[in-house]
Amino acid sequence: MKKLLIGGVLIIIFFVTVLNTSMLAEQANEWVKKNPKDPHAPQVLYYTARYCDILGDNNRAQTVYWEIYQQYPENSSLCAAALYYDADNKIETSAATKLYAVPLLDIIIGQYSNEEDWVLKAKALKDEVTYVR
Repeated sequence: MKKLLIGGVLIIIFFVTVLNTSMLAEQANEWVKKNPKDPHAPQVLYYTARYCDILGDNNRAQTVYWEIYQQYPENSSLCAAALYYDADNKIETSAATKLYAVPLLDIIIGQYSNEEDWVLKAKALKDEVTYVR
């Protein structure tokens, strides 16, 4: 019985740790602050944002996506992806935030034109947002 109780507590601790997007994002940000020049830093932030996004913490994901763009604008592939997912989250959140997605999509289209796949996706999403019936 004691082993079962200990096992249950360990499983709960594991799930709380793994599914806690706030804790993960804070740890990733701390690591990136300590290692800003590390070539993996933008990827760490990107994976953190995607993890938060997948688990439904859109606000935290949007914050981290924007940090990627602000800190590593030269990393076109990650920035284009981050801005796209940030815009997509804004569109999915509510009708009121849809228009906030357009400037992000414009950045992808204008600043990251070398990222053809993301530009095509951004144009399609922008058309979807700005299409008036």
